[in-house]
Amino acid sequence: MTLVAEATPETSGGVRCPHFGPCGGCSFLEDDYAEEAAAKEAAFLRAARARLDLTGVAVEPVKAAREPLFYRTSLKAPFGLRRGKPVIGFYRPGSHEIVDLNTCAIQHPALTKLLVLARQCATELGTPIHDERSHKGLLRHFLARVAPGTGEVVAGFVVRYDRDRETQRLAERLLERGAKHGLIGVSENVNRERGSAVLGPETRLLAGRGELREELDGLTLLTSLTTFAQVNAAQGRVLHDEVVRRLEPLAGKHVVDLFSGYGPIALRLAARGARVHAVEYSAQAVREGERSAEASGLTERVTFAAGDAGRLLREYVEHAPVPLDAIVVDPPRRGLARATLELLLKLAVPRLVVVSCDPDTFLRDLAQLAEGYALRELVTIDLFPRTPHLEALAVLERRAP
Repeated sequence: MTLVAEATPETSGGVRCPHFGPCGGCSFLEDDYAEEAAAKEAAFLRAARARLDLTGVAVEPVKAAREPLFYRTSLKAPFGLRRGKPVIGFYRPGSHEIVDLNTCAIQHPALTKLLVLARQCATELGTPIHDERSHKGLLRHFLARVAPGTGEVVAGFVVRYDRDRETQRLAERLLERGAKHGLIGVSENVNRERGSAVLGPETRLLAGRGELREELDGLTLLTSLTTFAQVNAAQGRVLHDEVVRRLEPLAGKHVVDLFSGYGPIALRLAARGARVHAVEYSAQAVREGERSAEASGLTERVTFAAGDAGRLLREYVEHAPVPLDAIVVDPPRRGLARATLELLLKLAVPRLVVVSCDPDTFLRDLAQLAEGYALRELVTIDLFPRTPHLEALAVLERRAP
């Protein structure tokens, strides 16, 4: 019998999920969501007040999710073995013991169906499952992403070695059976190393089409399975709109988007009239951003560059035809490198928008940027309902000399 997460109208606000508790996928499923969002906002503001001077800073209420359930539009789930049979799901908190999933209350339903289907196909075909301790076996993780606007889904398997007939057979069977759930292609990502890192450096299409097409806000976004994307597409859109709103009016403005990924912010800024230069370390993401710009008719308003953020920003500013009006910064969890912080202080652009998913490094970076910028606005966005995590956005303006 398949277990299904059941939505309930109870004031506890949750759903009845048979995996909640042992599964580490979420923490607050049975709490009232409004109370959860308020508690996370309050915890963030306590930390902010302890490290920053918020006098005169406009602090907006948390942007809570309209849909706090079934929202995750990307999935990474480990494979394992139990009593000789494949299992797949999320780890128990504080362990590497996999909770074998049949449903999930925060994952997009199409992705949960594909997860169950992937386990079923691996079981039928007898595909070798990777063992963490011995570092033997083939299948390590299952990956999937859905584009809510088009319903397209891409999926893949992280494997210990590539170009194996077992993986090819598995991909073909999954694509055949998963097409009814929107699946358009299956890839393999190769991670040959021991350790907890999920992805390896090589990805290869095995069946179908590898490019995920999303139609959103008048844009055509073309990405692939392993390119970073926000796990909550709906709240990601809220975040991107918050960034755009704080730089309007955009007609004629000259903006740099640092750590741009495949360009969801850069393309929105360009669509509203700005000239944008997007800088991203991943060459794959840059190629996808360029294809998205072409598909959206924005190639004359946005350019992309792949490499180190600080170096490329410095080189771009040296040759820019006009001064910058603003810089958008959305760094990885570790925050900004010291050299990049120093460059931002030296450039002293009129407006700086900083986005982060890690409150600690976010507040650390804002404290250092205070040497040259005044904090004007602070916003929190809940991209991760039912978990402790919270996204934050800050607007800074250049201080008078």
